[in-house]
Amino acid sequence: MTEKLYDLNSYITECDAEVLSCEKAKKNGIEGFAVSLSQTCFFPEGGGQPADIGTITAGNESVRVLYTYEQGEDIFHLCDKPLEVGIQVHAAIDFAPRFANMQIHSGEHILSGVILKEMGLHNVGFHMGHEFNTIDLDGEITPQQARELESKVNAIICENRPVFVSYPDKETLPTIPLRKKPEVEKLRVVEVKDCDWCGCCGTHVAHTGEIGLLKILDVQRYKGGTRVTFLCGAAALADCADKCQSLKNICVSLSCKPQEAFSNVEKLKAELAEKKQALAAKNRQLFSLLAKQLCENAEAFGSDKLVFLMDNTLSADDLKAFAAQIAANEKTVGALFSHQNDTISYALCRAKDADCDLRALSQHLNKTLNGKGGGNQELCCGKLPVHPEEKIHQTITEFLL
Repeated sequence: MTEKLYDLNSYITECDAEVLSCEKAKKNGIEGFAVSLSQTCFFPEGGGQPADIGTITAGNESVRVLYTYEQGEDIFHLCDKPLEVGIQVHAAIDFAPRFANMQIHSGEHILSGVILKEMGLHNVGFHMGHEFNTIDLDGEITPQQARELESKVNAIICENRPVFVSYPDKETLPTIPLRKKPEVEKLRVVEVKDCDWCGCCGTHVAHTGEIGLLKILDVQRYKGGTRVTFLCGAAALADCADKCQSLKNICVSLSCKPQEAFSNVEKLKAELAEKKQALAAKNRQLFSLLAKQLCENAEAFGSDKLVFLMDNTLSADDLKAFAAQIAANEKTVGALFSHQNDTISYALCRAKDADCDLRALSQHLNKTLNGKGGGNQELCCGKLPVHPEEKIHQTITEFLL
């Protein structure tokens, strides 16, 4: 059994130990050598918290610990190189990511405790990620409620309340108002004074002030409840700084105050929507005129005639709008293409009285030129890899002949 030095003191960052075993292993998609030690300061992944990483040194040689995991009562350090069994080594964690995890885990306990007290909702899922962290609740909260909860959490952080870790005896445990009551023989309890009591295996700060800041980024409905996304510590501060800078850049661009940014953006969106509608109306007029000209010079194929066009100035939406105008002409089949961003977009259309099987034409085009797309007998849209215009035209005409 590995002695867990981090269990009662999350600030132990290094220790001396004996190598008990070393075997090749693959865990969590990482290949290396699973090394067990007589004691360790490395926290294994668990309870929603990522594993510690760091180094193990034997004399002048050091190996990297890429991942740490628990198996039974043993903790294994997945190393990039093997270590000799029986030797004495010095183990040291990378404390920066560990401390960030301590801030997040303690912040999560406070947030969950406040939510339970204020709203009666329980934390039913917790995940610490590389970019953000989430808790899942068994009920819904609104963005306004989240803002109020965030304020109360940060007030507790500022009060610098102590955080205790203990193993209560059988007589004491029933008297503790646990937020969660896991059924284990020996329960490790993490207490944030006058805020939260929870069974937990993770590492935590000694005082809430070390968390620095908790910022709720988002709340959204999830599986009948709410998923809360949040950050703590330096990550929360960096996120706030980045967003403040982005807001400043927007305000400079719009020549407005921060309080006016949203209304100015909404005004610009409304103006853009009006201009898009006006442009679309003009495009329809232009496409109608061009469609008539193209149909007058269209190629005849049996009882139908083909309008083939390659125009790289047209967007995918333009192709659809143009196709609608071409399809308004009798006995006409349209094949419109535009080459943009290393892809060719297409729109196939046909008049209601045309004999062409448009869906079959689309399937033939996709199969021959390795494209993707589809639709109905009036309009088919899709994309193709880049091909010469002559090759695309030949593929269309082969089907029509």
